[in-house]
Parts: sequence; structure tokens; C-alpha cells
Amino acid sequence: MDIVLEARNVSFRLDGREILQGLNFQLPRGDIYAILGPSGSGKSVLLKILSGLLLPDEGSVLIKGVDLATASKETLQALRVQIGFVFQDAALISNMSIFDNVALPLRYHTGLGELEVQACVSEKMALFGVDRQYDRFIPAQLSLGVRKRAALARALILEPELLFLDEPTTGLGPEADRLIARVLKSYQEKARASILLITSEWPFAIALADRIGSLESGQIVAAGTAEEMRSKVEEINQAGFSRN
Repeated sequence: MDIVLEARNVSFRLDGREILQGLNFQLPRGDIYAILGPSGSGKSVLLKILSGLLLPDEGSVLIKGVDLATASKETLQALRVQIGFVFQDAALISNMSIFDNVALPLRYHTGLGELEVQACVSEKMALFGVDRQYDRFIPAQLSLGVRKRAALARALILEPELLFLDEPTTGLGPEADRLIARVLKSYQEKARASILLITSEWPFAIALADRIGSLESGQIVAAGTAEEMRSKVEEINQAGFSRN
């Protein structure tokens, strides 16, 4: 099995509190894995550790066999070009237009001409239903829904092998959820990309993921295919996950 992402006995403490405790996890190439957990369960911290934005106190994280804690700056930079990120608050650059936010990775990492950049950006924004009328608006002028969909377009702009998604649909509503799930599933199948989804929204995880893990007390306490985990929906809802 081709493992793209692996956590080995990862532990992390914050202000004396143990957030993650000996967590083990693998993401095979071409799979979509959703990690479910209620607010405060450490999902976002886990995503930052798995993506290399935080280092664990103990254990290790490997992407494509590379240990993030010991890799050279050059190796990490080469890996990051192959990774797309969507953070919970969209994390768009506040003083740049929506268009320029989505175009930024292309302008920074490729030698494409401006006409090619415009074509690529327009294509990705259209996938997520971001109208061209928003091109020149800065993030603060737009709704959370538009910002999140623009962040998704930016995450796919370099056609990465690995996607990290932190609550990409929270607060967007069922129609947007279905659109995003459809686009991401299509991208996974076309590019054989691997996707790690962090979410508190059970229905979205079921619609998108191949496998689902439940995060509790710093560990993945249950895992299985979407169908296997569907039978646990009542138990998961009782733990406080969203029914929306």
C-alpha cells in the first residue's frame, strides 16, 4: 500500500493539557479520510501537526516517507508545492483581491504567463461557483461562503497530490456542501489525490470520505469505511457532532 501521510505515536500538549496522545494514523494514496470530532477535540491541532505547521512533542509525521521534523528546508519546500490547504477561516490574504489570492500559488511557483494564470484561476473559481464579479473584491467584502469557496479554488490551483481541509463547509448550507463534495470527489478520482478532511459535520463526511475516523481524548477511537461508520451515527451525534 502506497502511504502518502503517516502519524506515528504523535503526542502534543498545550498549556499543560494533553491534546493528542500516542496517535497513529495512515492515509493511503488516492483515499479521502475524514476525521470527525466535536469542538475542542483537537482536530485543528492535529491538522496543523500532520501538515507540518506544528511539530509534535513526541512521535513523528511522514509525508511521502519524509519525516517533517528532520527534513531540510529545500525538501519541505518541494513537498509543500504538492500540498493544498484550506483552513477553517479560509486564511485568504486580507489586502489582496479574491482573484489574486487564488492566483498567488501559480505566480509564485510556476512560470505561467498572465493569460494562462487568468484561465487557470477562472476555471478553478468556476468549479466552486465563485462568480467573476467577485474578482476584485478583497476577502472582508465578501461572505464566508464565497471566501471558503475561493480558498478551495486556491487549494486546487496547483493540482496538488495531497489536500488538507479544515472544516471547509461549516456554516455554508446543504447546497454548498453538495457542490463542494462533488468537486472534491471528482478531483480525487481524476488526479488520484489524497485528501484529509477535518470536520464536525457528519453528513458531509459520509458524502465525501472513503474512510472515517472518530477523534476522542487525543486518539482515533473508531475508524472504518463510510458505510461501517454510518452505523455509529447516533453514537457520534450524541458526542456533540453537527446534524446539519
